[in-house]
Amino acid sequence: MALPNTLRFDNLLSAAKGYLTPDVVRKASAMTGESEAATRQAMYGGVASVFSGLANTASTSDGVSNVANLTRDPSYGNVLNNFSSAFGGGVETNSMMRSGQGLLGKIFGDRSGGVTDAVARASGVSSSSSGKIMSMIAPMAIGVLGKHAAARGLNSTGLANSLMEQRQEFAAAAPAGISNLVGGEQSPTLAGIPVAPDTDVYTYDTSNPRTHETPNARTNYEAPAARTTLRAAEGPSGRRWLPLLVIAVLALALLSLIRNVGRGRQAARQAVNATQNAGRQAVEGTQNALSSITLPGGHNLSLAPGSANYNLARFLADQNQNAPQSFNFEHVNFEPGSAQLTADSRDTVTNLSQILNAYPNAHVQLTGNADNTGTPEVNQKLSLDRANAVKQMLVGGGVADDRITTSGSGQEQPTASNDTEQGRAENRRVELTVTQK
Repeated sequence: MALPNTLRFDNLLSAAKGYLTPDVVRKASAMTGESEAATRQAMYGGVASVFSGLANTASTSDGVSNVANLTRDPSYGNVLNNFSSAFGGGVETNSMMRSGQGLLGKIFGDRSGGVTDAVARASGVSSSSSGKIMSMIAPMAIGVLGKHAAARGLNSTGLANSLMEQRQEFAAAAPAGISNLVGGEQSPTLAGIPVAPDTDVYTYDTSNPRTHETPNARTNYEAPAARTTLRAAEGPSGRRWLPLLVIAVLALALLSLIRNVGRGRQAARQAVNATQNAGRQAVEGTQNALSSITLPGGHNLSLAPGSANYNLARFLADQNQNAPQSFNFEHVNFEPGSAQLTADSRDTVTNLSQILNAYPNAHVQLTGNADNTGTPEVNQKLSLDRANAVKQMLVGGGVADDRITTSGSGQEQPTASNDTEQGRAENRRVELTVTQK
């Protein structure tokens, strides 16, 4: 999908959101099994988080070079040509997800799991769904940044400065806590050179309207060694102090103004964080509340809204939605190195069998997954064994054997970072695809 010609790449967030069309959100929702509203919120929070991470990366000289090199990779620009197709499943989706996982590692390092979790909490999706969404968003964000640089003819320094200009906007749109994960509130930088607040001298190009968009839109930096030494004007004896006094008064007034602006920004950030915290708490409260769903035949299940079983039951009941449709069972996990379900996973599978028994025409495929512990060959077999273990439990619960097929993806489709125990636990999972209703 190409953006309309009228949409420019001056504002990175606006340009990126232009690619998150209803069609893209709908496909991402189907891919993760989350609601469209929660998926959209995760995508918006995710793209703001990625740009925040890129701005932080560009705050060092090495980071500026790394970000610029990423934007020059044509594969990320090509992602924008038909972004919607990347969510269609199969090889293209898997390739994009692997690429995105690598990008998240480059942008956030060992904090990528924390960023993914923050996006999940703020939007109400599961951590595994957030990992998928973030993996798909990251290549698109790099492509948008590359288009932005090309449209404005930016070199590495200009690209870094442009990210800094929009940094506050990224932070305001990202979920609460992201600024701490990506490096906190650092001093503004230009071309990777740290700038100490209230000490260095900046000049502004008042003829450029962009210098009025944000208080940090500084155009020229004078290093302390290059400052012009103030000299008293040569005048009548005894009056040399007058210009110095005037300059001192003006300097004090300017210093006070700068500090007041800083305090205003801090108050604004605190207000944004408070709003986001309140929203996250409201989402979490909604998730914890169970909802009763009546299945055909009169059986009632108490399920958490937004959970995989809840979404599956609603999908099977809705005659307007067609197969195939995939659901990620975030609460179907396994003990490390085995096909044994964890104790808290059995209730989820029991509820799943009751849902499938209520819709006897439904056929499903179970796909097992593993973390990256061990060899790929062992993990491939282990992932298939896990899918078969869930199938056996479903058959034991009354679901006909011929309605269930199984497959294994090994370690090739992680939804969370394998660098943490929590991430590895999330990757030991089973996904369900309804192939026939």
